[in-house]
Amino acid sequence: MAKTKPSSKDKKKSKTRSREKSLLHSTGGLSSNPHATPSAPTPAPAESTATLLAAATALLHTNNEPDQALTLATQALQQSPTSLCALELLAEIHVELGDVATAYTLYTRAATLDPNGAHESAGGSGPEKFLWLAQLCPEGGAAAVRWYTTGVEALQRLVALRDGGVVGGAAQKELVERGLERKLVSALCGLAEIYMSDLCMDADAEARCEAYVTQALLAVPDSAEALQTLASVRISQQRVQDAVAALERAVGAWKELEAESPEMPSYAARISQARLLIETEQYETAVEVLERLQAEDDQLPDLWYLGGWTLFLLGERERPRREGWAELWEAAREWLKTCQQLYNALEWEDEGIREHAEELLGKILEVIPEKEGEDEEEADGDEEEEEWESDSADEEMS
Repeated sequence: MAKTKPSSKDKKKSKTRSREKSLLHSTGGLSSNPHATPSAPTPAPAESTATLLAAATALLHTNNEPDQALTLATQALQQSPTSLCALELLAEIHVELGDVATAYTLYTRAATLDPNGAHESAGGSGPEKFLWLAQLCPEGGAAAVRWYTTGVEALQRLVALRDGGVVGGAAQKELVERGLERKLVSALCGLAEIYMSDLCMDADAEARCEAYVTQALLAVPDSAEALQTLASVRISQQRVQDAVAALERAVGAWKELEAESPEMPSYAARISQARLLIETEQYETAVEVLERLQAEDDQLPDLWYLGGWTLFLLGERERPRREGWAELWEAAREWLKTCQQLYNALEWEDEGIREHAEELLGKILEVIPEKEGEDEEEADGDEEEEEWESDSADEEMS
């Protein structure tokens, strides 16, 4: 198993990263302003709208400073109230800051100015705004379907435009670099997920799910996101073996990708993948997925909860079969304790996670009590680590 508590260097990470992962589940962290230059310097107050937007983009995407980006993007929108770039970048900043309602309002204004997501529209992101609206709309259900459908149609037009050779030069290069198929897959999978949840009682829900997943796999046959959505559909149909086969292909697909690849499924998508692996009792693979996620970001309570739950279930399964099963529960205990620590530190709001983690810990401690002094040793270790960091800081200052 990998380390069972967050490293001290990561303890200062903000809560916005975890929030972003949840909100960007379908779009994989799409930028709403693909035309801005991310390396522009912070401008003087009298700078142009374009320069303000470039600087705000750099602050958001390069420096991870959404509060400062908000000031410049707001100023840009005040200068150009109908600028699609300003509206969409400002909306993205509000997503990062957790202000979903304001983000939705801004994206709606952008969609009103550019109702078809036309590529030629004044620097706007085109279809991406509709994918955001589908995820952020408070009504969900049919309203989200309408936004996703608009996004799918706009993406399909751009794919046809690119493949038809109608444009050339820089415009053609931009279309190639935008990852249109990946975004199309995300939108189609989003539609399938709605018909597995909000609209699952519709008479044609199952047929729609099949159609959307089929379209996604035709667009990108080895898409981990499409394969994962296929697994969800098969689970809902109680076709567990087919779901397992789809999950195996999905895990294999993203394992072959580099960590920074734009094709890599989002963190949130892989968290969902771990849940599906648990649901289909693929515990060893779930642990592997979660350990890889832990190496990327170990500050999410969901991660540690799922790891602890998986190890608990794995130990429960192995208990009658072999000796050494208790080590699995001991590891589960550490993951669940870390979940509790992060839950309290970040003031997490998911009561279900907290209650289930406490329940699992109670079952483990009934069978494998902690050794006397174990908590004290862990606390001493934390104090020594903090002291070591303090000494290192003093040496650097000297």
